[in-house]
Amino acid sequence: MKYSTYHIHEDRIVFDYYEFYFSSLRKNKVLTLDRIKEVDFTTFPYSMEIDDGEVIFFNHDDKSTIRDFAEKHNILESKKIDVWKLFCETFLDTEIEAAVLEENRVRLKKLGFSLAEQEKIKKRIQWSLFGTWEWVYLGHWDVLAMKQARNPFYRLNGADFYWWTMDIALKGKTI
Repeated sequence: MKYSTYHIHEDRIVFDYYEFYFSSLRKNKVLTLDRIKEVDFTTFPYSMEIDDGEVIFFNHDDKSTIRDFAEKHNILESKKIDVWKLFCETFLDTEIEAAVLEENRVRLKKLGFSLAEQEKIKKRIQWSLFGTWEWVYLGHWDVLAMKQARNPFYRLNGADFYWWTMDIALKGKTI
């Protein structure tokens, strides 16, 4: 998968290329300050919520420049829970203690995800994340990257999936 390329300017970030096909950054490549709602330093890679509920990601190795940009412009730091991390922990290539998985289910339930909905979400992403060799962290970026890379028809029918993941990510703000 080709990673995003962007340039951080004084008061905006300009994307030459954004890796996720259905993102609004594919059409409007200039991320001005008024488009940025908040920055999240807990996701990997770092992310920002922009416009009306889209989460965009920066490159995995780009930490200090995003943090500097956010601090310089007093961009609100996200307090939301990383919902996708909770959903994806099941798919890590390591054994997760049952107590941790139960704690995740309880946290997701408090965020408004019924147990049936949690299972439905996990079922929808299981084949995208099947066989990943990640031991530490899987999250929203990984769900999108794997779905886009592994599904040959994604460009034809992936828009609903892309925006579905955004809606789920933003449910982490409800606490």
